[in-house]
Amino acid sequence: MGTPISALSAPVLEQFLIQARLTKAVASLRLQGVNSRLLGDLRLHSFRPGSTLELSGIHARDAVPAEGTPVTLTLLLGEEVLTLESILLPPLPGEDGDTLLCLDWPHESAQLHRRRDMRVAAPEQSPLKVRVGLGGQIHDALLVNLTETGVGLALEESLVVDLHAPVDIDAELPDGSVLHCPGEVRHLAYLEGQDFPTRLGVVLLPGPDTDLEPIHRFIQARRTDRSHRFKQD
Repeated sequence: MGTPISALSAPVLEQFLIQARLTKAVASLRLQGVNSRLLGDLRLHSFRPGSTLELSGIHARDAVPAEGTPVTLTLLLGEEVLTLESILLPPLPGEDGDTLLCLDWPHESAQLHRRRDMRVAAPEQSPLKVRVGLGGQIHDALLVNLTETGVGLALEESLVVDLHAPVDIDAELPDGSVLHCPGEVRHLAYLEGQDFPTRLGVVLLPGPDTDLEPIHRFIQARRTDRSHRFKQD
């Protein structure tokens, strides 16, 4: 079963955008085309229904994308993910001297996905290599799916693992940041004939000092990619 997707009417979209602006919801912008890249840690600064959307938060080190570039905007609203397709307009000066990215009002319906239903690093996406501390040993593994609360791991070794066994997950994410988070095994399966036969379902158990921002950025980037695929299908 695929991820449930809802197309939003214009009035409902406006209500979600108001909520996103008031709550300073995290936004990302995936530039489409040959030089595809992701701009993250953005916020919805303002919008004019039927006209434009303005985003703040672009870093000084980031080059301002060219006018006319097609983009996918993703907004995280609690347990829901809002995505829409747009075109970049000329940037605008912000009140504090920063630059605001300006998007054309979407001509196609925005879409709403349930956040926890949207797994990333799914079969149609490249798995992420991680290192797993388990039973006093370190194992190389592939992260084959991921949500904010848990991960699915595939290991090359054939292991016998107790349910509720503690694990430590270390990964270098594509943006260069490092994720380190403890977890607990909640599911175990062995898939005979697979290159990575041992499959573990792990619930993340972040401590008070665990920095989850790298994983949130990674998830957001993957969701942006995946929601763009949904619209192309």
